[in-house]
Amino acid sequence: MIENKEVETAEEAVEYLLVHLGEDLSRPGVANTPRRFVKAMEELTRGLREPPPEVVFFPLEYKAADPGPVVIENIRAVSICEHHLLPIVLNVSVAYQPSDAVPGLSKVIKLVKWAAARPIMQERFTEWLADLLLEKLKARSVKVKVCGVHMCSFIRGVKDEHHSMVTESRRGDLDVRLDCRRPLACR
Repeated sequence: MIENKEVETAEEAVEYLLVHLGEDLSRPGVANTPRRFVKAMEELTRGLREPPPEVVFFPLEYKAADPGPVVIENIRAVSICEHHLLPIVLNVSVAYQPSDAVPGLSKVIKLVKWAAARPIMQERFTEWLADLLLEKLKARSVKVKVCGVHMCSFIRGVKDEHHSMVTESRRGDLDVRLDCRRPLACR
């Protein structure tokens, strides 16, 4: 939980930023913008303050010497660029080889969304997510593929709305092809 004084200070900083940008703070449309902006940033970075979601496991009811991979594709998540604090829309695909129990599907999705809820550099995030999933899912091996559309290059800089960045990471011996669709279909 963020203290009230910290929230007030953050809202004042947004007011200074708006004035710096040339905005008139007495204009009705921006009267509550500092509060809304701070709340939005708190939501987009909740992974910095909240503990990771609890992962519940279910025993495998069969004895396979080498259980096949579990694949979850195109988990939608939103992050922010650590360089510009602009949104990154992500699709994350995950494959893992379970050990003697499997995690609940919703818990894997929640874990990916929690992990993304912070400022990131996609290349580093993909590597960290692979390590996190290997540990939290108690998996024998993990593969992660992340497809991201970065607003920092979509709406500013090169202003290329057709790009997407794809990063992959693997821990262990898992040879699975992961599909990862571009998160925004802009035509």
